[in-house]
Amino acid sequence: MGTLLSHSDLKNQIDKLKKEDKKIVFTNGCFDILHVGHIRYLKEARKLGDVLIVAVNSDSSVRKIKPLRPINSQSERAEVLASLEMVDFVTFFDEDTPYNLIKYLEPDVLVKGGDWSVREIVGAKIVREVYSLPYIEGLSTTSIIERILDKFTSQKALSKTILDKASRIKCLILDVDGVLTSGGIILDNESNEFKIFNVRDGHGVVMLHKSGINIAVITGRQSKALDRRMKELGITEVYQGVQEKLKIYQDLIEKYSLRNEEIAAMGDDIVDLSILSRVGFSVAPNDAHEEVIKRVDYVTTNKAGNGAVRELCDIILKAKGLWNKFTDEYENA
Repeated sequence: MGTLLSHSDLKNQIDKLKKEDKKIVFTNGCFDILHVGHIRYLKEARKLGDVLIVAVNSDSSVRKIKPLRPINSQSERAEVLASLEMVDFVTFFDEDTPYNLIKYLEPDVLVKGGDWSVREIVGAKIVREVYSLPYIEGLSTTSIIERILDKFTSQKALSKTILDKASRIKCLILDVDGVLTSGGIILDNESNEFKIFNVRDGHGVVMLHKSGINIAVITGRQSKALDRRMKELGITEVYQGVQEKLKIYQDLIEKYSLRNEEIAAMGDDIVDLSILSRVGFSVAPNDAHEEVIKRVDYVTTNKAGNGAVRELCDIILKAKGLWNKFTDEYENA
């Protein structure tokens, strides 16, 4: 079991231990989400001496080198480390590197993971022994975070906030190119425009419409193909050649006596932000423009024209408790 100490108290402890001929090992890191890679590494580090010191990047230090981190606060990270039997002392440092701390404490051994070469290890020139321990491939905090995101950002594990937003929806507004289609436009020599629509997207729209949710399509382009597809789906609120989408949005609010929080919208480009910034539930396909992705409530797992709209429709149906109605209906058909 380790002890959390200030720099000065730790220095006093080290001086005493050195008089007892104890070999002091020093390592450092963020240790944000402790995992088996950390445990194996710290066990090996402890074998290199008699006392193991772990210097932990403070929260401000982590933020400088790893945006959006840490996940766990410095006090929590330190408490977990101090509870490990191979760790003797824990301390914090605020700088980008622990160079000044190493110089102050004067440990006998300096250790880092194998992703650092000995020459790259900060403080290597002022410590007697320096080791780069083998890096365990695939074991990292970043990979753990990525696995969590992959698993829990699917529609099977939506956040309560997203479900709350989706449960209020009475109207869905969709862009066309880059939402209902992949964004590609095919033109022939006769000025005809061809579009490829996804069948599952269409069925999702139909299920919403059957559930009493108004559907509106607003696009800046003109296409007979869109007219035909929307007619097939039973959608009448189709607005083409629209340069000011916000005006149509306001007209829909008045026509159906809607509040902003009762409207969902999916768009893929910055021209859609006038609507996306106002609705209660804003959504973008995962291949939308990065500026749109940064601003919406939810980014779909599926791409535009390839299930993104269906994903949104399913979310709304499930949040409103309507999903089982359709699965039961089709099972018993």
